[in-house]
Amino acid sequence: MKQKNQSDKSMGTVPGKLLLLLMVLGLVLPGMMATQSAALEIITEEDIIQETVTREDFIKLADNFIILMDTSESMSAKWKKGAEKSKLQIAKEILKVQEQALPDLGYNAGLYSFTPFKALYPMAPLDKAKFAQAIDSLPATAGGNTFLPKALRDLDPVLQGLSGKTVVFIFNDGAYSAPGPGAKDAGDLTAEMAKKYDVCFYIIGDNRQNLAIKRLKDVARANECSRWIKFAQFIDNPQYHTGALYLVKTSSEVVTVSDMKVVGAKGVNILFDFDSTVIRPEYHAELDKIGEFLQKDPSSYVVFAGFADNYGDEEYNLGLSRRRAESAAAYLVKTANIDPDRIVADWFGKHNPVADNGTAEGRRLNRRVESAIGFKYQGKITVEFGIAGFSGAIPSPVGVRGESSTFHCSGCINCT
Repeated sequence: MKQKNQSDKSMGTVPGKLLLLLMVLGLVLPGMMATQSAALEIITEEDIIQETVTREDFIKLADNFIILMDTSESMSAKWKKGAEKSKLQIAKEILKVQEQALPDLGYNAGLYSFTPFKALYPMAPLDKAKFAQAIDSLPATAGGNTFLPKALRDLDPVLQGLSGKTVVFIFNDGAYSAPGPGAKDAGDLTAEMAKKYDVCFYIIGDNRQNLAIKRLKDVARANECSRWIKFAQFIDNPQYHTGALYLVKTSSEVVTVSDMKVVGAKGVNILFDFDSTVIRPEYHAELDKIGEFLQKDPSSYVVFAGFADNYGDEEYNLGLSRRRAESAAAYLVKTANIDPDRIVADWFGKHNPVADNGTAEGRRLNRRVESAIGFKYQGKITVEFGIAGFSGAIPSPVGVRGESSTFHCSGCINCT
């Protein structure tokens, strides 16, 4: 493994700071607020509108985002077993909710469909009303062939004209017409674009065919900030979308509009040695408790978010923080036999430090993995990072924060 130059190797170890997370025991109705105090708060769309959470509270992770939507026949499949709606239908619904809930941080946005490649919202400053109309203009029914490599070639000039960091969300199941003899496949094209542009690729899709799975993984290997997300995971865990675009500053202190809370469960804040991904023994007991909780409650899942100090280049630190989050995930899979689909791993490199990176002690505290527990309730309530998000008349959360929480979720919809 490539090593950083070690300048703060002789770091002491301390128990990880326990974060108070929140656990759903049932709906909390207005006037029935839980009495237990907690560091975490629900950040709703109303909080953003009323500026309870302001621009100064956010860390903007990208300047531009692009939705590249496959509208071919494969997107007509149901998004999960027993669901009424197709992948295309549910993707349109959740994208509309998520885009409307984005804080106004000055994003440029684009929406393109394929095949054929068509600009439904050419790259421009995000206008939420017009972007929602563009999402509505996607076909009601999926059909036709898929040519993802060609769509990526058509996307290249769009990326060329952008400045700043761009996140491209690609909806595709890895099944597409072969590019032809000598032509580059999708993974080759995304790798080339990652070298030319400041871009991350999030490919959202799944497939049972080995070739299709390989293609999805190849696209996600473009660089350290790119990733493959199974379709159902993306729908069930909206932080995959918002977490790519912004964080809430650890240092921000906000009082939210919503007073709905649920009683608490504990997560663990894991610290790491310099340039290490090894889970130290003092954290095993706390991780074991998370594993036991997940075993007892099949509706729950856990999120691990990895971080690094600022020593070394950004790409390396992103990879290091990814491996730290994956190390925590692997521990639960191995010791508690938790299904990997119930574990969400996020990574943010040096972003959102909890302490001053200018000191050895600060860097020690920043080399961490934060954890949180989420819950699902009958497919109609998404609970992210210990906070319940409600559809209907109750405000839907777009993010949560805590003493050192960096996790976010989007508004929820009835995904049936």
